Amino acid sequence: MKRVEALVQIVTFGPERDNAYLELVKYSYDSDIELFEISESILADVLIMFISGNISDDELENWANFVECRDDLDYERIEGYIYALANPLLLGEITKVKIEKMLNVLNTSINKTEFE
Repeated sequence: MKRVEALVQIVTFGPERDNAYLELVKYSYDSDIELFEISESILADVLIMFISGNISDDELENWANFVECRDDLDYERIEGYIYALANPLLLGEITKVKIEKMLNVLNTSINKTEFE
């Protein structure tokens, strides 16, 4: 598995996620280029996983922290969401109600972008 494939598996909660972590330790956190962009739709999918009970609040927070600390990931378009998810002690705990609201705002943004 290559670096980009490992990143994709981890950020999408893919079936090879555990193996991807093992592969990714071969590479540095630091990178001169961003190899993969986390889109609004990927974030929406992850939020839906939480709402549906497929991942826990801890897993969602850990996911956001992973994204935030990687130089090889581009998350500029969703930076505010990532910050909020990675810092529940500062911004309030992660709850289903809050994530549903976040998803609604995100979906509004996605739909607005599609019509522009």
